[in-house]
Amino acid sequence: MKTVKAMVADPVGFHLRAAGRIVKLTKTFSSLVTIRYNGKVANAKSIMGLASLAAEFGTEVEIEIDGPDEDTVAPLLIKLIAEDLAHPEDGN
Repeated sequence: MKTVKAMVADPVGFHLRAAGRIVKLTKTFSSLVTIRYNGKVANAKSIMGLASLAAEFGTEVEIEIDGPDEDTVAPLLIKLIAEDLAHPEDGN
């Protein structure tokens, strides 16, 4: 099990589009990924769960990853949340 933290880069925070991008990434891995914010917990493979966290821009979320590919998932998810969410997804 690996626990890491990331600062939310999306100016709108964890809304449905941001949540969808996180789900798109995490569903490509077999590890269980959980994100915690402000006392709430969500499965990172659930758009509605992530959106319900309502994590705001500039706040820190805790990410727990448990599974065989956790070492691969961690840096990709940190980069997505802390950097890539601040920019539109390629192709849109």
